[in-house]
Amino acid sequence: MKTVLISHFVPGMKIEGFYYCVEKRILKKKDGTKYLSLLLQDKSGSIRARLWDNIDGFSKKFSSPNPVAIKGEIYQYGDNLMIKIRNINFASIEKYSKFGFNPAELIPESNINPTKLWEVLLNEVSLISKNHFKILVLKILKDQKNKFIVFPASISYQYNYQNGLLAQTISMVNSAKLLRKNYEFDYDLLLSGISLHQIGKLYSINVGFSNSSKSSNEKALLGNAILSKDLVGEYINQIPTFPKEDKIKLDHLILSYQGRREWMSPIEPQTIEAILLHTISYLDSQINILKR
Repeated sequence: MKTVLISHFVPGMKIEGFYYCVEKRILKKKDGTKYLSLLLQDKSGSIRARLWDNIDGFSKKFSSPNPVAIKGEIYQYGDNLMIKIRNINFASIEKYSKFGFNPAELIPESNINPTKLWEVLLNEVSLISKNHFKILVLKILKDQKNKFIVFPASISYQYNYQNGLLAQTISMVNSAKLLRKNYEFDYDLLLSGISLHQIGKLYSINVGFSNSSKSSNEKALLGNAILSKDLVGEYINQIPTFPKEDKIKLDHLILSYQGRREWMSPIEPQTIEAILLHTISYLDSQINILKR
């Protein structure tokens, strides 16, 4: 199965390939019958799509945001191209790798050198002075490397391109190093929080590494902060000497990084390090969005 990039679509083209479903809505035509309205993307761009038949049956096969395998035809609608979908299903490496499915092809490309950035991040983490934090962060990052260096930080907002999660993490580390010159705080704790607070996105954002749309959707319902805290907690349990007080402090950073409850934050920042993590994260995200 050879996937055609969205940027290469032309009217009348029949397509069969893999794309990322960013948005899925069930709408109604004037006569009251239902249809599916989708927004699909790959590394080259995005396009709207429609599915007119067997709505209930096809809708059960995939969710949003999820990677999908589709068959369809390109048509012109006003000034825009759209896809009329004939068939659609959830896509995973396990099921579709033999047909050429590559999750990285679904995410917009970047000019980032992930190998270089990865080395920079590991070097910064290796400078952590508290050994239990260093052991924890290095272990998690190395175990999650294959995803961490590929994943975006989000699908539709900040750093929404290949290697985006890694790029944002490095950017936040650089900001923390500058703030260290002006404020007194636990730098080891903050650096650990910066490195790990988004680790749950490797499971809540499904670009095809999971073989089940249901399991990834269930994880997404928990939210990134909870997923990150739980994952970090599993690793901490493997380090018997990890101080309980530092675990509580790190949990607090992860759970409060979104800042406000109205922004879906489980709790609000109550320590200097938590305030700094939220502020750095928010500032960095907004600047990245404006620069695009």
